[in-house]
Amino acid sequence: MDEFSEAILEGFGDTVDRIVTTPSGAVPVLRSGRDGPRHNRYVWMKVYDETRARYGRPLTLLAAERLVERVKPGDHVLIMTNSHEMDGPPGSAALARALLVGLRAIPVVMANFARGTKYERALTRSLTGCQVIPVLSREELSGSIWTPYTALVHNWPTMNSDEAEEASEKLLDEFSPKALITVEATSCNEKGVRHGALGAPSNRGNPGERVVRWNQLLEAAKRRGVLTIATGDNGNECGFHTVKEILVKHHSYCRDCGCPCRGGIVSASGAEIVIPATSSNWAAYGVEACMARLLRNPDVLHDEYTHNRILVNCADEGIPDGATAMASPSTDGCSHEADMAVIALLRQTLHMSVKEIVRESR
Repeated sequence: MDEFSEAILEGFGDTVDRIVTTPSGAVPVLRSGRDGPRHNRYVWMKVYDETRARYGRPLTLLAAERLVERVKPGDHVLIMTNSHEMDGPPGSAALARALLVGLRAIPVVMANFARGTKYERALTRSLTGCQVIPVLSREELSGSIWTPYTALVHNWPTMNSDEAEEASEKLLDEFSPKALITVEATSCNEKGVRHGALGAPSNRGNPGERVVRWNQLLEAAKRRGVLTIATGDNGNECGFHTVKEILVKHHSYCRDCGCPCRGGIVSASGAEIVIPATSSNWAAYGVEACMARLLRNPDVLHDEYTHNRILVNCADEGIPDGATAMASPSTDGCSHEADMAVIALLRQTLHMSVKEIVRESR
């Protein structure tokens, strides 16, 4: 690639980054309780700026480049997420679709859920909204004309630390993934405590407790040389330890969670590439857009109609927006209109990035 074309590609990546990290249409204040302290969500843009400076390349573009380099047809990619809020299932479904359409990979979407509940359906319905066929067993991933666009929905149960270590090695042996991507996968801090965005703990930090544990899987994947990519919007997401010093500078709950552990909410595990964005979902959409640009295939990025389907399907299962706690087709306090506009902006940015304007006189 010549110097000019490289500059255009980097400019495209920076534009995509700005779209998914600028909290347009988002409520700027998050309060812990009616009379609790206020949290300024705009400071997250500073976290992005410093993370971007550290990597020296647009973050969504860098993630897409590594995926295109590493993942080949038939390779498995693990997508770690949650099924309890709107930030997670839609972004995971969109990434699964991009991997299928763009790279012919086999996505494995992982979360903690009980069979037959709305939490399982949050994943399967988000996938069907994104035109992907969800299956619940590995045998259904191949063998018929319907399987090229299937994704496996895999339950990651609560475990103690030792069980999580063993389960991680077993899972990696089974799938031999080429990449692992986290999409709003909340994980334990260095003291073993899982926190919400505003510091609320969900366990006490005892290694024997049975909680959702992602750190062990990410660390086991790194030891095997698997590409690891983390997306998030608060720092408690698995993989964000990579930028802990940036997080504690700008995010009060990353410095001190306020719970008895006093360890802050930052994940104890660090990913190779970290993407701080307005939401994990939006980061996933940005990676999609960059994959589409690199592969010269605009269909890799889903369209607005599909996006509405994904959001509505997930919300209709009774899954709440993580900020408003209402079952609305929105993400982390960003309006439905803003969520839709992000896809429109990404698609227009992708469409226009391959055009030229020629100015000349008659």
